[in-house]
Amino acid sequence: MFFDPLAITYPDPDHSLDERREVTLGYTIKGDMVFVSASVGTGFGSLARALQHGPNEGNMKKESAAKRGDRMRKEYDLSKLTGGVRGRYYRRATAGTNLVLIEPDLASMFPDSEAVNRALRVLAEAAQAAGVSKGRRSR
Repeated sequence: MFFDPLAITYPDPDHSLDERREVTLGYTIKGDMVFVSASVGTGFGSLARALQHGPNEGNMKKESAAKRGDRMRKEYDLSKLTGGVRGRYYRRATAGTNLVLIEPDLASMFPDSEAVNRALRVLAEAAQAAGVSKGRRSR
């Protein structure tokens, strides 16, 4: 959700008296819509942890989508949220990262970062070898 430039973050003063809170709605890289409620000023890491952990933080097993269902609390009336900011955490999330989205046909051949990095290293080595051999020929 932090990599969603269209995610929208609203102040949430109604759900805390002693701390500043906000709610963010957006899509994850996998296309799941998420709603995160977190206290502000606790740092970006705290928001990331809030996104990763559901109501049962002690259980590290992923729940199935059917079992997860809709956990939105009834007291969050989204129609009453005002003052939203699009992409509030997008720049911070993408700073220092090199997120590259690949086309679906390639994604099936390169299912994870390790596979992509391995292929790019092979390509980089081939390009470097081709450049070295070109340099030798021109002498």
